[in-house]
Amino acid sequence: MFLAQLSDLHFRSQGTRLYDFIDVNGINAEIVNRVNALAERPDAVIITGDIVNCGRPGEYRLARRILSQLNYPLYMIPGNHDSKAYFLDAFSDLCPLLGHDPENMAYAVDDFPVRLLFIDSSIDGASKGRLSDNTLAWLETMLSGDNKESYVFMHHPPVPFGSAQMDPIACENGKSLLELIDRFPQLTRVFCGHVHRMIATQYRQALICSAPATVHQVPYLHTDTRPLYSLEPGAMMMHNLVPGIGLVTSYHSLAQFAGPWLYDPQISCPGDDC
Repeated sequence: MFLAQLSDLHFRSQGTRLYDFIDVNGINAEIVNRVNALAERPDAVIITGDIVNCGRPGEYRLARRILSQLNYPLYMIPGNHDSKAYFLDAFSDLCPLLGHDPENMAYAVDDFPVRLLFIDSSIDGASKGRLSDNTLAWLETMLSGDNKESYVFMHHPPVPFGSAQMDPIACENGKSLLELIDRFPQLTRVFCGHVHRMIATQYRQALICSAPATVHQVPYLHTDTRPLYSLEPGAMMMHNLVPGIGLVTSYHSLAQFAGPWLYDPQISCPGDDC
């Protein structure tokens, strides 16, 4: 199993830039083409929310057109910038497992040696997140069925990460998910987005890790609560299930850079003349 995770794309409407100066649409379109061109192709692409910036129909029309160009199975969930109804209208055919109820988006992917569980933590019109009673009951049912190792994908982190800006708008009842981690040892990963930065922590047997955004990032500051952002290069996460080891997660930069080049020991360590 080899998965690519993108997050927080924040598409705008056709011809509109994010904050009037960031070309998120063009950059995300380029990223889609670069993911399609990967030499080592993932089995699927996962997007953990905030597909668009303002939850408007025009943003979803553009996002759908660009994301439909991905040449992989696509699994996705909404974030706090998304409108649940418009999100479902735009993407239900690209990700049929989303179903047809915008208030109950939760689904499992059982095609791999581990089970992938996708849940919606967003609240329409709010920045913070919350897991509904229906979602928590569904998760408990899925985890109670057998002991298959399971990973959860959601938008909001279920724990505070120590970010003064983002912790106040995390998942407000994330403790309910931690209680499931306490009860079900097969739940070993929680992957999220929202914080526009890779941050990882451990709770019992579960690694809880956020993915960076594709275009703009949020500084990791402990006391400064101002709503700061930067154009620190975007990145995606790659999740590789390594036989005999388990899941290995790596950071894959989306910045433009030279290389890669093939290592040549004769060039690396030439003769005695140097």
